Amino acid sequence: MYVLLILCVGVFAVRAGYISLFTEPDIPVILGVNKIPALRGSIYDSKGRLLASDSIIYEAWLDLGYLRLATSSDQIERVLRNIELSYGIPYEILHENLQSTKNFLLLGTTPTNDEMQRKITPITKRYISLEMQRERLSFSEYGLDRILGKLDKGGVPLNGIELSYTEELSGKEDGLIRRTLTSTVREEPTNGSDVYLSIDIDIQKMVYEELLSTVEKNMADGGVALLVESKTGKVLAYAGTYNWDVGLMGIFEPGSTIKPLIYSLALQSGSITETMTFNCDGRIQPVPGLDIIIRDTEGERHGIQTFREAIINSCNVATVQVGGKILNTLGKEEMYRQLNNIGFGRLSGVDLPGETPGIMPEAKDWSLISPYQFPIGQGLGVNIFQMVKALNVFPAGGQFLIPTFARAIRSNDGLLNIPKKVDGTLFSSQLVSTMLPIMESVVIEGTGTMAKVDGVRIAGKTGTAQKAGPGGYNEETYFSLFFGFFPVENPTYTLYIMIDTPKAGAYYGGFVAAPMFASVVRNLYGIGVEKEVYEGVYSWKMPDLGGYSLLDVKEVAEIYGIDKIVVHGSGEVINQYPDAGQPLLDRMEIWLGALSNDL
Repeated sequence: MYVLLILCVGVFAVRAGYISLFTEPDIPVILGVNKIPALRGSIYDSKGRLLASDSIIYEAWLDLGYLRLATSSDQIERVLRNIELSYGIPYEILHENLQSTKNFLLLGTTPTNDEMQRKITPITKRYISLEMQRERLSFSEYGLDRILGKLDKGGVPLNGIELSYTEELSGKEDGLIRRTLTSTVREEPTNGSDVYLSIDIDIQKMVYEELLSTVEKNMADGGVALLVESKTGKVLAYAGTYNWDVGLMGIFEPGSTIKPLIYSLALQSGSITETMTFNCDGRIQPVPGLDIIIRDTEGERHGIQTFREAIINSCNVATVQVGGKILNTLGKEEMYRQLNNIGFGRLSGVDLPGETPGIMPEAKDWSLISPYQFPIGQGLGVNIFQMVKALNVFPAGGQFLIPTFARAIRSNDGLLNIPKKVDGTLFSSQLVSTMLPIMESVVIEGTGTMAKVDGVRIAGKTGTAQKAGPGGYNEETYFSLFFGFFPVENPTYTLYIMIDTPKAGAYYGGFVAAPMFASVVRNLYGIGVEKEVYEGVYSWKMPDLGGYSLLDVKEVAEIYGIDKIVVHGSGEVINQYPDAGQPLLDRMEIWLGALSNDL
């Protein structure tokens, strides 16, 4: 028996950290040490709703080495039969593992220690050790999985917020449970910090569903949408319909959504003035002798265009002329530097890992046509974060704000708010003031009229970009784009939408992406949007509220679309009107109190 005890202790030292029983008389005898894993911090949305968190799971490990050496064959069979019944593992598999060279076999996991203890019988107790492990659970609906990211089987973050904020989220120090002959001492772990995002689940869901609907309606290959707070750059919703993160890691040509930036650069550099006019006869040959013609949409001839009209009508011919004036004023090298300063060809700085810098050729690599293509959004590649960062300077008063997802971090020291990240000032406030009414006119009378919403002042810009391929631009495939912000008098929201290759007929950004923009605006303001009412099997009759808390009652009322609640007393529901099973009314009345414990 003495020999068997030493074997037992020696084997358990491998798995559970057991320490020798033979110590000096005045030192407490430590029978065992179990690790309490430090939990990874949780991730919450802007309203404090849980998006990702760690939970402890309990693992039962069969000590095969001890079972082989310390028991008779009859005892082994009884142990294995008990385990078969408790854990559902066939006797044959258990016996096969016992005959192998393994020292331990994982029998199963449970979410609580009590549940695991119920599986352990007196005859199996000495051969089973319990361990605590972390399990990561995440909310994955509405495209949130791509934002939050994932961990591999070893708990190593692979992408998303999990990766970019892993230093803050990671558990700091494991805890321990030390058992002696006389007591159990528990040392609590130091868990990771919690991260609060600016994402709002409700808004994320709405934008995601609007995007899906738009993609399906237009028979498109996919789409991406990014909604941020105009004054902070904090992301409220980021949705995509692809099976990979096209918005962050892919690129598209921005088409005419780039034009407000080009005209602003032209004004700021003194390349043009607000009083200049441009003649548009529907086509232009930017480089004499070079057989490349740039046309306006469907060969439209705008005639004489003022600076303001050229933007409102999205005139390509006028914009190509503006590009030429920027080139003549700045020169090729400085023109490249200014475009790069706007954000083209460099990372936006968004706090998600894996961003592409896009494509913006250096000046030495420009072709003769490049300075005239860039101003109409051709010849360069962008991601949606770059475009939102650049275009958001207009509602942000000229500030160059980096889009960010994290709003605050909570550690043991308290809650630390993460301020907006400012990457300097791109345009002066005076220049921005010049551009705002022009961009509002795009929606009122220009190419973006389908983005209009009664009662809300909206400014924006449409874009329709031919997709480039090995043989040049394809006249049958397009990116349909719309950028906008609202309300103009005090910008709160900035939204960019990209719909990839619509095939249902319409393909202009003003006809495909702009209507989705308007729908998002109506949803955010509750304009003409019916409140969702619970559509269960018995959606017409009052549920039984007995035992519910006031918070529960309010959630039920919201589900059923009941606006008015009359409350009497405090505690839990002991009476209600209408009674359970009766037809719903537009109000409910409840009486709260202490429930009787009588059976």
